[in-house]
Amino acid sequence: MSPMPLLAVEDLETHFRTPRGRVRAVDGVSFTLDRGQTLGIVGESGCGKSVLSRTIMGLLPSNAEVPSASRVRFDGRDLRQMSERELRGVRGRHMAIIFQDPMTSLNPVMTCGAQIVETLTYHMGLGKRAARDRAVELFTAVGIPEPARRVDHYPHQLSGGMRQRVAIAIAISCEPALLIADEPTTALDVTVQAEILDLLKRQQRERRMALILITHDLGVVAGHTDEVAVMYAGRIVERAATTTLFARTRMPYTEALLRSIPRLADPPHTPLQTIAGRPPELIDPPPGCRFAPRCRYAAADCRQLAPALTGDRHAFACWHPLEVAS
Repeated sequence: MSPMPLLAVEDLETHFRTPRGRVRAVDGVSFTLDRGQTLGIVGESGCGKSVLSRTIMGLLPSNAEVPSASRVRFDGRDLRQMSERELRGVRGRHMAIIFQDPMTSLNPVMTCGAQIVETLTYHMGLGKRAARDRAVELFTAVGIPEPARRVDHYPHQLSGGMRQRVAIAIAISCEPALLIADEPTTALDVTVQAEILDLLKRQQRERRMALILITHDLGVVAGHTDEVAVMYAGRIVERAATTTLFARTRMPYTEALLRSIPRLADPPHTPLQTIAGRPPELIDPPPGCRFAPRCRYAAADCRQLAPALTGDRHAFACWHPLEVAS
C-alpha cells in the first residue's frame, strides 16, 4: 500500500464574481505531491498559477468562490472543511508561502527580525528572547550577512535579494512540511535569481520539505524540480517527471513555451520566438481545446471538444500530441 501523499488537490475550481461575469481562474485542477518532493507549476501570466497557490493556502479575496466538490487534502485533512481559525493554525506552522515581491509581502513598519519573532511566538510558543536568537540563526541559514545586526533592519533598508531571503527565513521558521514559492525570483537580477533558487533547493533538501515552485519560466524548473505541471487557461495541460517532460514533450503549448526560451548558442540579434495570439477569455472560454486558436497543429476536432488530461506517469490533454502531429 503506497503512503498517503502530503498534498492532494482534487478537481479544484476557483471562480471570481466580477461585473462582467464569473471568471473561472482555476478550472478542474487535480494533482498530488509527496513529502520531500518538488513540483514545478509553469505557464504564462494569467493562466491561474498564483490563484491556485492562494486557493490551496486559503488566501482568497471576498469575491472568490470555490465549489463544494473541490478538495484540498493536506496531511490527510481537508483544508476546505476547516474554519478560518483552524487554517491559521496550519498556515505558517505546517505550510507556508513565499510571494513574488517581498517589498509588499513584508510589513514595512516592523523590523525583519520582529516579523520572524511574531511567527515563532504565535506558532511555536517561544519567548521573545529565544525567538530573537532563533531569528538570528535563520538569517544565518539563508545567507544574510551580519545576521545579528540585520534582524533590526526594516525591509526598505535591504536589497531585493536580501528581502527575499528574509521572506524565506520567515517561511521556513516553523519547519513547515510544505513550502509554496510563487514566482520567488521575478523581480530579481539573474545572478540573484540563481542564488535564491539554490537556497530554496538547499533548504528544501535539508529540512525535507515538499516544495511547489511556481514560475512562468521552464528554464527555472529544469534543474530544481522532480515533476512539472504545465497550466494553460486555468487547467493543467501536461504533467510529467521533469526529465520526461523535457525529453518527450507531448503538448503543443509546452513545446511553444520551450521554443520561447532564449538560447546562449543563438547568434546575436536572433529574434526571440513568441506564442502567437493571446490566452482565451475565462469568463466565456471557447469550446474545445483552449489552446486551439493559437496551436499550429489544431484540427477541426480540437475546436469542438475539450480533451481530458489522460495518462499516469506522463499525462497530457491533447487530441493530436506532438509525436502524432509530427
